[in-house]
Amino acid sequence: MNIVLLPDLVAMVMLLTILHFLRRRHLQEGVGLWIIGLLFIFLEALAYAFYKPSGPRHIPMHVLALDSYLAAGVIFLWAASSKLFPRRATLMYLWLNAPALAAVETAYAFDLREPKPYHLIAGFGLAIGLFTPFLLTRSVQLGKAWSLIAVQIAIWVPVWVFASANMFRDTAYFPLFVLYLSTAFVFGLSLPRNSLGRVAIITGFTTGALVFLAHSWVSSRPQYADLAKEVWDWQKFLVTIGMLLVLLERQVSTNEWFALHDQLTGLPNRRCFEDKMDEAIKHAQRTGSRAAVIMIDLNGFKTVNDTRGHDTGDLLLQDIARNLRQVIRSTDILARLGGDEFIIVATNLPNSLPVSRIVEITTTRVVETLARPFSLGDESFTVGGSVGVAVYPDDTTDEVLLRRLADQRMYQQKRQIPLAHA
Repeated sequence: MNIVLLPDLVAMVMLLTILHFLRRRHLQEGVGLWIIGLLFIFLEALAYAFYKPSGPRHIPMHVLALDSYLAAGVIFLWAASSKLFPRRATLMYLWLNAPALAAVETAYAFDLREPKPYHLIAGFGLAIGLFTPFLLTRSVQLGKAWSLIAVQIAIWVPVWVFASANMFRDTAYFPLFVLYLSTAFVFGLSLPRNSLGRVAIITGFTTGALVFLAHSWVSSRPQYADLAKEVWDWQKFLVTIGMLLVLLERQVSTNEWFALHDQLTGLPNRRCFEDKMDEAIKHAQRTGSRAAVIMIDLNGFKTVNDTRGHDTGDLLLQDIARNLRQVIRSTDILARLGGDEFIIVATNLPNSLPVSRIVEITTTRVVETLARPFSLGDESFTVGGSVGVAVYPDDTTDEVLLRRLADQRMYQQKRQIPLAHA
């Protein structure tokens, strides 16, 4: 074993361990595939540590290294494609096309240096590559299918040309160049544009792709071999650190979301609503338009909790939140203040309507929504609700007084309901 590589292996194990424990504490989609891909990169590093150009371990270590390169690239491409293509279609596409790529890498690792086998593999790979996108056209848009065909042509035509010219090292490494460059491109499309992790991952895979492209050139110039190895190691750690950054960025984003939203219904909470209401009032001031604050309190919700349990009460709140989302406009703001209290700010209301008509329209719309039956198993029931409306600027131009007035009107309506149903 080349003990010089031991620190790199230990560092990779530590980074993988950190990524694994972060995933266990904060489950996130796709991270499992990232870990598997990084494990294959670790296998490549391990194979390289035991690899010697001659000796009994030459062929098995070469096979393990090249096929690990390929497996890692395929797995990362699958992980990156999950938001762009249907998951099952992507998996089928990769499974159908990967064997031909594996055949090229394995043939080269076994020191096969005749053009004909590579021509056969290239012909088979191109046929499969041209066929599979149209096989999956129900799951993949036709425009994307043509892009997949272009990638296949970019792989297999050069493989044929390189094999014909007896450039067997390029025959093996050029497909890896296309694979890793495609992975960098797809990660660039699928990760958030403002992510530092995205920058690190794209840079890492692009660097890896360029190392594969330059491999033949470096092999004929031994003086650059150590530099190429350092660049490749840099690529591995850059990808790993980039994925750690993406994971942490996602967690920070999730924490920020939960800080501003109600976890049960997914609606903005009181803190978030206050900011949004302030923006809505300022918008009404600038545009000279109206805004209405609509306070909502459910009737009989405590009875539901007491008689049917809190789980049923939670399901009821989620159902009401969904129904209210459906009836408000995209410019309106809906939030849950806590318990069974909801609030809506309706913006950009017309100045041509009298206040009484605005109150009537908004109240009727909300009351009808709350009156929808809630189904649970074989039974269904309704709870209804009390609604109070205050209109800016007709009732008041003060934001605090506007909410207080809507709250008072809601409770005035609630006092008219028999105590058993309130």
